Amino acid sequence: MQVVDNGSGMSHEDAQTAFQRHATSKIFTQNDLEAIRTLGFRGEALASIASVAQVVLKTMERGATEATILELEGGNLTDVRIGASTPGTSITVKNLFFNTPGRRKFIKSATTEYRQILATVNRFAVGYPAIQLTFIHNDELIFDMPIAASLEERVVTLYGSRLRDALLPVHDKGPACEVSGVVGKQSTVRQQRGEQFLFLNSRYISDRSLNHAIISAYGEVLAHGGFPFYAVFLQVDPTRVDVNVHPSKMEVKFADDRLIYAILRNSVRQAINSAAVIPVESNLIRAVPIMPWQAAPEIPNSEGATEPAPSPSRYVPDFRSKHPGRQLGFELSRAQSAPPESAPTELFENRAEQTVERANVWQIHNRYILSQIPSGLVIIDQHVAHERILYEQALESFAQQESTTQNLLFPIVIELSAEDYEIALEMTPFLTKLGFAFKPFGRFTLLMEGVPAGSRFSKGTQDEKSFLRMIDDYKRGKREKLEIRDNIARSYACHTAVRSGDRLTPDSMNALIDQLFATKSPYFCPHGRPVIINIPIEELDKRFGRI
Repeated sequence: MQVVDNGSGMSHEDAQTAFQRHATSKIFTQNDLEAIRTLGFRGEALASIASVAQVVLKTMERGATEATILELEGGNLTDVRIGASTPGTSITVKNLFFNTPGRRKFIKSATTEYRQILATVNRFAVGYPAIQLTFIHNDELIFDMPIAASLEERVVTLYGSRLRDALLPVHDKGPACEVSGVVGKQSTVRQQRGEQFLFLNSRYISDRSLNHAIISAYGEVLAHGGFPFYAVFLQVDPTRVDVNVHPSKMEVKFADDRLIYAILRNSVRQAINSAAVIPVESNLIRAVPIMPWQAAPEIPNSEGATEPAPSPSRYVPDFRSKHPGRQLGFELSRAQSAPPESAPTELFENRAEQTVERANVWQIHNRYILSQIPSGLVIIDQHVAHERILYEQALESFAQQESTTQNLLFPIVIELSAEDYEIALEMTPFLTKLGFAFKPFGRFTLLMEGVPAGSRFSKGTQDEKSFLRMIDDYKRGKREKLEIRDNIARSYACHTAVRSGDRLTPDSMNALIDQLFATKSPYFCPHGRPVIINIPIEELDKRFGRI
């Protein structure tokens, strides 16, 4: 690892003392400990790194003609010489923990360590937009961030154009602190953390209470959870904050924590309210009350009969099975529909009760499918039912190495952060087996040229945000140690399944039930939620006082 700057450099004498403990300390008097303004202050970082690695330092002052080069191994100075360089300082670290094998064996994989480094570099990039930042990994330029005229410009350069019109400025000044920065609109919400930045006196910090202040300020905008983008900067009197409570210096203590919480929450709330972030339906029409016994409006169908006027639907799903031989009709077979071992096995009491009547299928609230059976009524959650179907189809695609791709007339350009781009490349071989087709399209950008045939993507109702959600799910699955195929199959099924709110035609409902009962486990979705509820006729009779 190498860090290079174009700063003032060091003299020959200072360079030789830089690796001594506390030599670079910013503390001159005892009072300085009570008002720390610098990122580092104890002067132990260089000495600590040099003690467990092989380090090379090159430094040259501005106006000088020669550079000082130092080599250290395990904390011992092995070489000092004069050489050529450019003004500034570079530090190269090799063979970390070479002399402490007990520590070395706990180093994570190269990919994991790279992502940790990338996260750190991203924090500096967001926190210091007035500084140019270049990041190179394995001789590949990850990014070259020019000096930005504003925080918003730096954020868009780093995370892509999806944030260009989605950032709200925050600024407020109270008795305990000054707040500035940007917060994201609802469109920036992700299911995983990673795009939230909080700085105290230019120092990146991690504080649950202040994070809660920002998130809670969104109110109903985050009714369904998630984490919006934000980059918020606090300026607090250094004498009113202690940054020396943890070695990482990312946890701090405030003398006025409640007041700072209130100021921060209020400033974010003002930014959100001023921009009308909460979605407003522009074409609300006041519903005309239907009087008792008054029928709803009807329209003629293609056969001359009438049926209730349908509500608008964003998506007409195609439930034609990729496996026609598996559409077995509505009569369930216990051999085909065995639920997980931990699940109840007697959803229906006998085989005669398992037959769903095809003619009697309804959808309510564009969310549930109702159908009559001899013993009563079954209710099916359309989203989790379709999720179960797609999950098993995805696993079969992985096993059979075959898929059907539908090429897009207008390919989708997906801009990603550096971290998400690496994740997407890791997922791509498996997404290709499902029917997706990607190709690189510039810096941290993918071009989605094809999608699984019949999926929501092919209907034009999915976009970059849906793909980002799949990436978030994949990250969470990795932390939960899910097997990679199962991880991607779950995420794909969840984000391409028919949704609550999608209106289904009778044919679509019939096909959905056909495919559901042909799966290995129709009673539960991949995440363990129930798919089918059986209400016996006896229960209905009890409710209506018949028995």
